[in-house]
Amino acid sequence: MEGKTRMRIARLNFCLGIFFVYCLQQMYASDPPRKYTPPWKFTMNEGKTSVTFGFLAQPQFESLENVSGNGSLENFFLRRFRFIAGGKITPKLSFFVESDAANLGKQLTAGGERMHDFFLQDAYLNYAFRPEFQLDAGIMLLPVSHNTQQSAASLLPVDYGPYSFLASNPTLPTYQKYGRDYGLQARGYIKKHFEYRMGIYRGNTDYHGDFPFRYLARFVWYPLEADTGFFYTGTTHGQKKILGIGASFDRQGNYSANAVDVFFDHPLPNGDAVTAQADFIHYDGGTVLKYLPQQNAWMLEGSYYNKKTRLGPYMQFASRDFTNPNSFDDKKVQGGIAYWILKHKLNIKAGFGRLLKDNSPDRTQIVVQTQFFYY
Repeated sequence: MEGKTRMRIARLNFCLGIFFVYCLQQMYASDPPRKYTPPWKFTMNEGKTSVTFGFLAQPQFESLENVSGNGSLENFFLRRFRFIAGGKITPKLSFFVESDAANLGKQLTAGGERMHDFFLQDAYLNYAFRPEFQLDAGIMLLPVSHNTQQSAASLLPVDYGPYSFLASNPTLPTYQKYGRDYGLQARGYIKKHFEYRMGIYRGNTDYHGDFPFRYLARFVWYPLEADTGFFYTGTTHGQKKILGIGASFDRQGNYSANAVDVFFDHPLPNGDAVTAQADFIHYDGGTVLKYLPQQNAWMLEGSYYNKKTRLGPYMQFASRDFTNPNSFDDKKVQGGIAYWILKHKLNIKAGFGRLLKDNSPDRTQIVVQTQFFYY
């Protein structure tokens, strides 16, 4: 009875969320000029100083089949709930601060405690000497690959690739801060077609030998338009013509992660758009990250965006293959559709996935997520 009651509550909350989405859609449809205006922006010093406040909320329903193959665990929770602040202190000095409550209200096991942690996730300063040379310092997302440097607010499918952040758990003491580290990074764009990012970071603090810092470098060639934001996009819905061919190198002692990736986002003559991404990362934790065995991780995703209906069917495939033949490889495939009501500001995504692990039963995952993003 308790499980049925939980399911009824989840369905009721999801229906209320859909109703809220419909109301917002109607509100913005009747007032299009304000549709893309940041909600809370303040300027001073003749516009040279500004601060913008916003938030990201992703209510999500998930049904995940148990490892045993008997029954499933249903959750209705907030996949992400973030407060955001950013702006300019001077024309060249800017800042970004973001909190998060990841998987707020989610139960990892039936009857277990629900997740409730709330923490500071990103906090960095940027000084832009010129487009060719900028400095970032603070807690920041690291560009191990294109997928790991994407904004969670602009993802193409429901979530990141499942193996894009394998180095995060042993790297940082706070497990929720996936992909982040403390450090200093230089980046720039040369002739608008070549991007570099190079940084030095704290890395794994549990390593008790000679404590080396973590170094990371990334290089991207853009034959068309460049993706010049601190966070990469997952899709622009045909607003840009991006082809990015990148490579990254992540090191700390004998830990290494080497990646190559391709990102393609391009409009079509009728206003539709296609988006595709392919990432490959070779991980070797060595003795610095001894809980990260040698493995190859793949991630492929793609979508077709129809401007008239605002619908975008998508597919995502991910796998990891261990070097040790005694380890069990696993894969995940998910297909679904996104309803881009206000593109990244307001959308609904639904996905059906299969988790495939050697020597284990295959599992089914059903996910429905709504996104509210205003910044």
